[in-house]
Amino acid sequence: MNFECSKCKNYGLKYSRKYIPSDFLEGKRDSPIWIIGLNPKGNLEKNDERDVTELENCFEGDIHPYFHDFKKVSKKLYNLFGKERGVAHTDIVKCFSNEFPPKNCKRKEAQIIISNCKGYLEEQINKYFPKIIICNGSPVCKIIKRVIKPQIDYITSYVGNFDEKEIAVILSGFIGRLDDYAKLRLGKEIESYIER
Repeated sequence: MNFECSKCKNYGLKYSRKYIPSDFLEGKRDSPIWIIGLNPKGNLEKNDERDVTELENCFEGDIHPYFHDFKKVSKKLYNLFGKERGVAHTDIVKCFSNEFPPKNCKRKEAQIIISNCKGYLEEQINKYFPKIIICNGSPVCKIIKRVIKPQIDYITSYVGNFDEKEIAVILSGFIGRLDDYAKLRLGKEIESYIER
């Protein structure tokens, strides 16, 4: 049985998978550390054929190249991918596209797509409750700061509240574009939250 979402069909996106959008979490469901990206890169015509069990076990064996830069950020973090009580990954926008925003989408339309998916992300956070969220990219940082509000702006990390629960949020530019020194600094910040 496939689950469908057509909220963004006017923007060329479609969702048809074996799991509901709020179950799009790669890694173990009990992972207290989440990395959140903007959207899964991929061909719109090819749907994700995995089921929830395959999502949970996606880090067994070869890890997708998208995650290799996290090894330079923190080996401790990288070694927790796919482990029980380890690191998991999701995206704000659940539909695949080769780029975001999709071709022919204006900035306003991209915001509508994000708004359409934001509720699924909030459901995920409520359902699985991560303790630490690492934002991968400045667009993700802006969105997460609206979902889990910081008490002060212009900081690189904070502990915020979501539905009466505390979640540490670590803000970052896109990991793949950071230089090695910035990755190292980010890794130290993440490890300090892991130790807490």
